[in-house]
Amino acid sequence: MIKFFNLLITSRLVIISIGMITFTPAVLTQVSDRDISPEDIKIAIENVTSNYYIPFDVTNIGRVDSSLANSYTSISGANIYEYLEALTDISLQSKANGDVLWGRIQGGPYERKASEYVKNTFETWGFEDVQMQEFPLTCGVWVPSSVDLSVQQGENQVTLTSAATGYPSGVTPPGGLTLPVEYVGFGTAAELRGKDLKGKIALLYVRVFDGVLMHSGLASANRIATETNAEGIILWMDLPGNAKHATQLYTPTGWVDSIPWTSIGFEDGAYLRRLIDISDDDSQPVVNLFVEGEFRTVGTSQNVIAVLPGTTDENLIITAHIDGFWEAVLDNGTGVAALMELARYYKNIPQEQRTRNLIFLVTGDHETCGSGGSDFYHNRNPEIIEKTALAIQLEHLGAPGNKNSLNMLVTTNALAPLVPFISNGNYSVRDAMQRMVDNYGIVVNRNSFTTPAGDVDGLIDIPSAGFIQTGYLYHSEIDSLDWYKPEDLERLTRAHAFLIDEVNKIPIEEIRESSVVGDLPPPYSSPDVMELLRVW
Repeated sequence: MIKFFNLLITSRLVIISIGMITFTPAVLTQVSDRDISPEDIKIAIENVTSNYYIPFDVTNIGRVDSSLANSYTSISGANIYEYLEALTDISLQSKANGDVLWGRIQGGPYERKASEYVKNTFETWGFEDVQMQEFPLTCGVWVPSSVDLSVQQGENQVTLTSAATGYPSGVTPPGGLTLPVEYVGFGTAAELRGKDLKGKIALLYVRVFDGVLMHSGLASANRIATETNAEGIILWMDLPGNAKHATQLYTPTGWVDSIPWTSIGFEDGAYLRRLIDISDDDSQPVVNLFVEGEFRTVGTSQNVIAVLPGTTDENLIITAHIDGFWEAVLDNGTGVAALMELARYYKNIPQEQRTRNLIFLVTGDHETCGSGGSDFYHNRNPEIIEKTALAIQLEHLGAPGNKNSLNMLVTTNALAPLVPFISNGNYSVRDAMQRMVDNYGIVVNRNSFTTPAGDVDGLIDIPSAGFIQTGYLYHSEIDSLDWYKPEDLERLTRAHAFLIDEVNKIPIEEIRESSVVGDLPPPYSSPDVMELLRVW
């Protein structure tokens, strides 16, 4: 792999024709190790893309069972995409405002604008008594005022454009840090042994398991922060491309915020590593790191609640969180847009045909602690929780299947696999979800979590179910509307309507039978999961 990155593809091409197919393989030439720039890898990738690949645009798989072809037909992908565009436009207003960490950030004005948009839309549809409930931020929110990383190369200063610090961090002193950078590999105990990082910034290679939620840096960055004398950390993310990512650095006891850190994309990291490779021991590259900001604990967020009465006193909660980083399409514009279309659909179903009350809960204050809005709703409404059969979460829907190929993001003709979760392992709910998956051709993992996953963490006294996935677009600045198709979102939303109707056939006693809700922590805060990461 190192040899590949030491090669630059030139424009000298040889044409080879086989039958009707013409190939134009590139000629590779050795580039001087001393003559490098941040663009080298980008140019090589672009040339590989243009020379070795041709478009192969095929239809996404996902065939709806023919018996359901005429079901839920008023649920419209065009409508869902319209809501999604409106939510994305609100995020882009934050970018235009110059916010360093932009998007529908919890506790901020653009989260509120998005909540107001949902509330106003519900009211336009004729929902009565739509509520927007204000509540204090549960854990607070990290608000960076400056995140910048550059490297001195001779007399030149090169800015690494993918630097981002999306979660709580230590801050640099006034004027930032200007220090040599030292590569520490994966930051394992063995790789750190004997290294003196005093007066240096550590460049840490981070293996990503599934997007930026689960990665090796959760253990190794904490090790560097607590067991070495490093002055700062640069997390080189093993992700395709060179995007900014809102990467979490958390431990079972709190955030890694005793030391300033930032994450960078693969291409910027490869450039920085190559500079280190070719430098002498006494002439390591010098970086300028600025991380300025504060963790605000004072502020408010909002929940939006709309209720459709049924014919019983039992409830079904359909929920999605509205805050998110950057354009926040995957996390979680798609979930909110699908929820809105489900609300519009069921609003047009006569009350006598609705069994349980349908509570549409759009929560805020999610990204820092995972369940700010659902915590508040749970604690404020014990009488509703007592009569609720199930909470169905809508989150991270409709992203294309993708893989990392030579640091290129390659998409597939299937949607990214969704991971099912059923908080108490209830077999009746599981069977309903299996019917939903089979009937609507949904790509899923063949196992499911038995704990909450996502914003339903706060609804601890009722069973919850849904799907979630992270992947390469998750918390990424490259996540945009271009990746999503109305027909995919339509099929997924109709599938959730099918699930709602199937669950409403199951008695509340059966859903709650023998359940021990909330007995396990979510996977991302499990001590056992953290133990698995200690190897890094």
